[in-house]
Amino acid sequence: MKTLSWNNPWLQLPDCFHQSVQPVPLDNPYFAHCNPYAAQLLGLPVEQLTTETALRCFNGNGLLPGTSPIASVYAGHQFGIFTSPLGDGRAILLGEVQRENGIRYEIQLKGAGITPYSRTLDGRCPLGSAIREYLGSEALAGLGIPSTRSLCLLAGGTEIRREHISTAAILVRMARSHIRFGHFEYFHHRGDFDNVKILAGFVIEQLFPELLNEPAAQRPMRLLETIVERSARLLAGWQSAGFTHGVINTDNMTVYGDTLDFGPFGFMEAYDPEFLPNPGDDLNRYQFDQQPEIGRWNCLALAEAMSSLLPGRTIPAKLLRLYRQNYSRHFLLRMRQKLGLAAEHPDDAGLVDGLLETLRNGGIDYSVFFRRLAEFDEPGKNRELFALTKEPAVLTGWLNSYRDRLILEKTSGQERRNLMNQVNPCYVLRGHLLNKAINCAEQGDLREFHRLFTLVQKPFEEQQDMAFYSLPQTEELLPV
Repeated sequence: MKTLSWNNPWLQLPDCFHQSVQPVPLDNPYFAHCNPYAAQLLGLPVEQLTTETALRCFNGNGLLPGTSPIASVYAGHQFGIFTSPLGDGRAILLGEVQRENGIRYEIQLKGAGITPYSRTLDGRCPLGSAIREYLGSEALAGLGIPSTRSLCLLAGGTEIRREHISTAAILVRMARSHIRFGHFEYFHHRGDFDNVKILAGFVIEQLFPELLNEPAAQRPMRLLETIVERSARLLAGWQSAGFTHGVINTDNMTVYGDTLDFGPFGFMEAYDPEFLPNPGDDLNRYQFDQQPEIGRWNCLALAEAMSSLLPGRTIPAKLLRLYRQNYSRHFLLRMRQKLGLAAEHPDDAGLVDGLLETLRNGGIDYSVFFRRLAEFDEPGKNRELFALTKEPAVLTGWLNSYRDRLILEKTSGQERRNLMNQVNPCYVLRGHLLNKAINCAEQGDLREFHRLFTLVQKPFEEQQDMAFYSLPQTEELLPV
């Protein structure tokens, strides 16, 4: 920890953006887990991450020089309804760590006690919720989808009441930025356009300094275009992975384009466009097939929040076209990769649409199908594909189209298989596996948590004796 250089650029912003707050330590804290992969991003040797100094810092009772804990205020459209103020109700920003190469990461404590924005809540995070986000963020990162990262997880002797008595935890998460669409919305809807301008300048300086080369009058529009492009790419990543966030409110989208906050998320098993892991979403607003359009809707809300900086205070129509164009391009690129198609062909979008309809009609497991498709037309392997479907005739029709499409490729069958196995995971964070890990952890057994962490870090590599974790839920008991 002594090798890290801490500061807090947020202190450059006016006081109305944030308030100082002191973390409330856990009793008898200990590291439930430390993430060497995330530590590597900071240039932090894992042996320094696991020290008593690090434990005291992240528990809030031994802060290091340069850290300046704050909580920020923001607003947001929650299930389409504007709500303000919101803010960091159980997240405390310690500060920022800068690498020698200039890359910077913000470090947040989630669950470290009450902030000025906690409202009636206690600012704590149950161990189960912390594990859900810890593994969820690392699972997306392992798949190459932008996400906040989990640096470490603290547990201890502090108990909190939810539906039942739970162990309190502190999740230490890191990201290039935790600035949300809702930060802009807060000031815009208050009519505080000066602070909208200040925030835009701050975001450019901290995250997109290349935009400083643009004429000053064009920077806000270029910033907005950059955020829209990154958001479209993120949503394309979710859709290609079969991932449903569950709560894509504008206060849960970052300007940097990382996945933020992991509540009722889920990875599909059998392909279902209406997959909805959030039981509280009565209107099905955030179900799987709605996500791309909700991403566009949220970008429009951000554009409105930045409209005071745009020429004529008008949102140009090209902005929404930009989102759709980038989403379509990135989604089709990812799906070509999943299908092992190196070349582009005009009919590829139709091939993908046909596949998704085939998966839906056949009730086919999404991740298992792509993994097995890598072995397509290998002797004796096609029957493993047909074992996944209840509509073999429909699958036969699509596979014939796929076989015809492969003729247009210049790569060999072995090259295709290798490429497909580098992008189609053997392991995804299936809901029943995650729930089992959480239930075990709440009983004091962290073995399943550790096992899942190891698998999601390298999801494309088959591990010995781990076949159970690559398959849909069965009645079979988890290994011990």
